[in-house]
Amino acid sequence: AVVSRRVRDSTIKLESTAENVDTLMYYAIIISVICLVVLLLIIFLRSRIGLMVTLFKEAGFMVMRMIIILFTPIVLALFIMAWAALWSFVSAYVYTSGTPTELLFTREYNMDVPESMANITMVYFKDHDYINYVWLYHLFGLYWGTEFFLACHEMAIAGAFVQFYWTRDKRKVHFPVVRGIWWVFRYHLGTVAFGSCIIAIIQLIRTILAYIQNKTKDSQSEIVKYLLMCLQCCLWCFEKVMKFINRNAYIYTAFKGSNFCSSCKKVFGLLLSNVVRVGVINCVGAFILFIGKFLVCLITGVLGYFMLKDNSELYYWAIPVLLAAIFAFAVAHTFFSVYEIGIDTIFICFAEDETINDGTPGREYYMSKNLMEWVDNSGEALKNLKRKKKQQKAQAKAAKSGGEVAGDKQTSPMYPDLDEMEMTEK
Repeated sequence: AVVSRRVRDSTIKLESTAENVDTLMYYAIIISVICLVVLLLIIFLRSRIGLMVTLFKEAGFMVMRMIIILFTPIVLALFIMAWAALWSFVSAYVYTSGTPTELLFTREYNMDVPESMANITMVYFKDHDYINYVWLYHLFGLYWGTEFFLACHEMAIAGAFVQFYWTRDKRKVHFPVVRGIWWVFRYHLGTVAFGSCIIAIIQLIRTILAYIQNKTKDSQSEIVKYLLMCLQCCLWCFEKVMKFINRNAYIYTAFKGSNFCSSCKKVFGLLLSNVVRVGVINCVGAFILFIGKFLVCLITGVLGYFMLKDNSELYYWAIPVLLAAIFAFAVAHTFFSVYEIGIDTIFICFAEDETINDGTPGREYYMSKNLMEWVDNSGEALKNLKRKKKQQKAQAKAAKSGGEVAGDKQTSPMYPDLDEMEMTEK
């Protein structure tokens, strides 16, 4: 018996080892294909990612100046979980609502004893005729509340980045994240409520359409099934487009203070005038962020492999490693969303700055020196910037030596952190 048990254990271990090897081979094939695609895209888009790299540097510099912004996704997750818990609590009340109805029946406990017959009364709750409309209203509340919290998060982060961009003296920016949150709840709740309501309506329509598809899937003709699938695909695309427009409208509202419709109109024209840049930034930027998430996922998977491969109590460790990698990807996606919103915010501010300013005295750019290199008339703007910096240094030197003329006002530096940024990059 002992020998047979050992043989059985050895057979199980060999089978699990073979399954682990096969699973690792599939993982290796997937990773190899992804790496090949990454390499090809880098080769073909190497001349288009310069502005994207600059935006990443600017976003990283601003994030390091307000590191607390990386913890905002945790607060967002807590709010969404609290909202989901409240929705589930109310759902229990809705599910148990109805008219109490008695159901009488007789049960016989013993066939041989006639007295064993007993009348039993059961009470069940009969749904109201309008219960389906209540569920639709309740589901719409779930969608709207969730999108509302997401919109508040996006606008608060955009407000924090906006303060850094549109302030010439970066040292004067204090508590940007707190001020961004305050701006949302003080001035822009209507904007985020309206924008999130549009997304919630689209999601509710998609849910109703999916419900109809599920209920009529056995009685539909092939043409009807195809049309419903096309309609569902169109609604999905429309939802993605509206989310893209909403995010950029929130960014525009964060630094202009305009209402939702005006912001949508203005930012749409702004994006349309920079359509090539928008395409490159969205495609290349999303791809670079995906690479970052994929690296986090890959590192987690490798660490999980070395931690679990020698565990004798675990036969098939590939599934736990995969689950840990998926969870790491979800966490990385949550935190990388801050960088994604920051990059979009800096780009919208950059496009608006390029539109309203030209780098001449009195209309100096707010953008940094690195971003000026991607402006058409950057040469003249950089000359003006260098000339202004020389004047500022001369004024500071004269002030220290006591030779400053009385009555002259010392101009605050336009870009006090440019030298520090250049030294840091070097």
